[in-house]
Amino acid sequence: MSIGSAMAVDYPLTVTDSAGRSVTIAGPVEKIVVMNSDAADAVSILGDVEKIAGSVDIPYKAHYFAEFIDGWEIVGTWREFNYEKIAELAKDDSGAIAIGTLVICYANKAVEMEESLGAFEKIDVLGLDLYNAETLEHEMTILGTVLDRKSEAEAYNAWVREKMASVEDSVSGVTRPKVYVETGPAGDIGSLATVSRGSALNELISLAGGDNIIDVDQELPKVEWELVLTGNPDVIIKVPPAINRLGWADTSDMEALLADIRGRPGASTITAVADGRAHVIFRDITLGTGAVVGLTYFAKIIHPEIDLDPVGVYQEYLAMRGLSYPEGAFIVLPGI
Repeated sequence: MSIGSAMAVDYPLTVTDSAGRSVTIAGPVEKIVVMNSDAADAVSILGDVEKIAGSVDIPYKAHYFAEFIDGWEIVGTWREFNYEKIAELAKDDSGAIAIGTLVICYANKAVEMEESLGAFEKIDVLGLDLYNAETLEHEMTILGTVLDRKSEAEAYNAWVREKMASVEDSVSGVTRPKVYVETGPAGDIGSLATVSRGSALNELISLAGGDNIIDVDQELPKVEWELVLTGNPDVIIKVPPAINRLGWADTSDMEALLADIRGRPGASTITAVADGRAHVIFRDITLGTGAVVGLTYFAKIIHPEIDLDPVGVYQEYLAMRGLSYPEGAFIVLPGI
């Protein structure tokens, strides 16, 4: 069956995954094992979260799966997998491994996963990254086809295209401010974590109508504060580590991160600090299947005058996953 068909899935189905492997799915998927949080997010969006039987340990994403995650078998971490546990999950009531178990892992782990599960027949391994903006639409189409959720995948992809087009139209022709993005907690000003060419956050800066002051051939470089002073950004966006909840109920720690930036030597000479344009943004909305939410927030932060509604976009994204928009902050000081 071709991916472009509008008919219901006719198994066995053969697709090519992001590892370049030809994968044949013998029958309808009854159980899913997700080997990273991006796969769990994608399955949730497609409406099959109830089929997830196992997962690696993803405590910082538990808030997205509160109704289900306690029933998932933990099959390792994102670095180390327990293949025996995966095989146990694939067994039917008779104790035999049955057709219908799908393992979803990052593309660079697919060959290792397939070889390690080689002794256990009938377990299908699909290598999809599901976080890269350049491949996400195609990967969601593949996953939607495999799960017989093609219409849901098409709806999600169309929604992403619509929101991206809104941002593109809104920032078209505007002056591009200089932007500095800093990741991680407060740290040594001689070794600050940031982003540059090839990183997802660098792409968000560009699509949102900004120019990254850090332009090096390294995705996640460490830089000295002096370089930030020299670059004199118009906007600073701090992206702290993930937390196990949707947003910040208490923003005091985030406000402390901004105070740390404002208190650094020479900070008052930076345009972003002088103009009150340093922000902290919730990490989860900048990555993976929800990255278009982060893109809309980035665009509104960088260009506060444009007519975009990032809160509304996030509400729509959560609704696709059967979740309500919670109380709490997703961006801290000075707000947008």
